Amino acid sequence: MPFFRYRARDKRGGLVTGDMEATDHASLESALDKMGLIPVKVVSRTKAQKKLPDLKSLFARVPQQDLILFSRQLATLFGAGVPLTRAIFSLERQATSPVFTNIIKTMREDIEAGSSFANAIKKHPKVFPELYASMIEAGEAGGILDNVLDRLALMLEKNAENKAKVKSATLYPKIVIAAIIVAVIVLMTFVVPKFAKLYASFKVELPLPTRMLIAISNGFVSYWYILFGGAIAVFFLLRLYVSTEQGRLRWDSIRLRIPIFGPLVLKAILSRFARVLGSLYKSGLPILQSLDIVSRAVENRVLSMEVKKIEDEVRSGKSLSEPMAASPNFPPMVVQMITVGEDTGNLDDMLEKVAEYYDQEVDTTIRNLTTTLEPVLLAFIFGMVLFLALAIFLPMWDILKIVRVK
Repeated sequence: MPFFRYRARDKRGGLVTGDMEATDHASLESALDKMGLIPVKVVSRTKAQKKLPDLKSLFARVPQQDLILFSRQLATLFGAGVPLTRAIFSLERQATSPVFTNIIKTMREDIEAGSSFANAIKKHPKVFPELYASMIEAGEAGGILDNVLDRLALMLEKNAENKAKVKSATLYPKIVIAAIIVAVIVLMTFVVPKFAKLYASFKVELPLPTRMLIAISNGFVSYWYILFGGAIAVFFLLRLYVSTEQGRLRWDSIRLRIPIFGPLVLKAILSRFARVLGSLYKSGLPILQSLDIVSRAVENRVLSMEVKKIEDEVRSGKSLSEPMAASPNFPPMVVQMITVGEDTGNLDDMLEKVAEYYDQEVDTTIRNLTTTLEPVLLAFIFGMVLFLALAIFLPMWDILKIVRVK
């Protein structure tokens, strides 16, 4: 449908301008009339003319904390009986981020023009995740928007908390790895070439570790720009591959198998799966619709495909626990608790307990992350130091032997 820019007057005579999507002028004027506005001027515009790209808005990001605060305050206002558009207008004036303020304003204008809240949110996928829009859509359909907003705020808070804990736990390993990279660059660029000249003057056969080290150093010094450019090219090619459906599926599969971090990722996904499914089911949504939303919320293609398979099996008449038992990524404990929940009619409570259990498991794993990574880092550092020591000192021993013989 085409877009129109309109100028209208409200009941007090105030000028109101904006953009709206409509089939024709008559439809637009009818929509304005329902909003209590009197059209003054209506100009047809293409969608591309509606808004020119703003470079600042393209690169600016909305802080996660702003989204959490928006969800929490909107849930409070809407739950207290404040109309949705008025509640959003209040939050529009309170937002501290100019980018987010503009987004909230656009959403409010879309809702006032007749759009649903979910459709208004879907126009801003960089700010609102797919899960957010899906749950809002379900909340509007079920008349439980305030509960859904409250649950979304809780989930966003938990995700932000886990990300902060992971960053804190991996700070020490990151510093160590950065120091190792700097040390290797300095050694290969300044130290090893001097030793290579020294050894070359004695004209003795060098041990294998020394020859390897000198070859690496020569390659680094002579072709550093190729190595640097190649690394950047590989990085962007991998990003491009991961952006494809097959690449994302392969990458998500690898993430689940990475030592140390793979189990942590799976626990976080299982917690999210149980919490979202329990929240939706408790809100009164049908199990099939809940599974469809969850399949888009787990943010892992492997688990998403498995949830879709579970949805198909449930649609064919099976219980929820039966297809889950056949999946390698759902532990027997989860299957057993869901089975008990189905048998007793307390599926939502059991899913909540599963989410709480895996929240605790994620917290424990994150707390022990530094302790787990330390032996790996120490082993890597020991191996690197041993290789450097052998490469540098073995020729010295050979040279000393030659000097003593002479």
